[in-house]
Amino acid sequence: MDTGHALHPGADYAALSRYRIRTVRDGLRWHLIETTPGRYDWSSFLPMLRASQDHGMQVIWDLCHYGYPADVDPFSPAFPDRFARFAAAAAAVVRDETDDVPWYCPVNEISYWSWAGGDMAHFGPMGLGRGSELKRQLVRATCAGIAAIRQADPRARFMFADPVINVAPLTASDVDAAEHATQGQYEAWDMIAGARGHGLGGRRDNLDVIGVNFYSHNQWRLNGPRIERGNPTIGPSVTC
Repeated sequence: MDTGHALHPGADYAALSRYRIRTVRDGLRWHLIETTPGRYDWSSFLPMLRASQDHGMQVIWDLCHYGYPADVDPFSPAFPDRFARFAAAAAAVVRDETDDVPWYCPVNEISYWSWAGGDMAHFGPMGLGRGSELKRQLVRATCAGIAAIRQADPRARFMFADPVINVAPLTASDVDAAEHATQGQYEAWDMIAGARGHGLGGRRDNLDVIGVNFYSHNQWRLNGPRIERGNPTIGPSVTC
């Protein structure tokens, strides 16, 4: 990481502790851990895990934060099972290292990743117009990962993070479309819970804790410009 966090996790956790921050979200780097399919090298993760224990830090571990091994294709039918095997292996490591109840964010920001990586080709898997397809794949992987983690460690808890957004109409005729776009922020959570997208592995008890990310650019006009802070038409920061 450019920040050097991976080299000095203990110092970072200690700094947070001085400000009475005791819970953080941090990430495993799957692409470093599984460079050969089915073989796991935890040397990049164990120092972080052990440092968190040393400093009394509760960590919500991101298992897939946009990154994945070079041979993995998130659009492939094999992707959910491949991720689930990695998730189970990671959960076994955490289980054997600590007696604390473990927390995981299986796949980070499914909705945003689906748009950025599936519709806009901003980053991997560089899809164009395949956002819905990628979202379903990421939900499949999430649900498969949850099941695999629970088998490895029934104590596990889960948090699901996505940005909150507000899409406002650009014109009077855009009201319904803007509302539909805004409501799309809940779709992945509904799928994980089994409320929609049947056949993806969703079930009600999958959806444990929802976490929301807030960004300065989280509001915009439908097919139009951002709504900046200070604009009198800006909507509520959180709409869920």
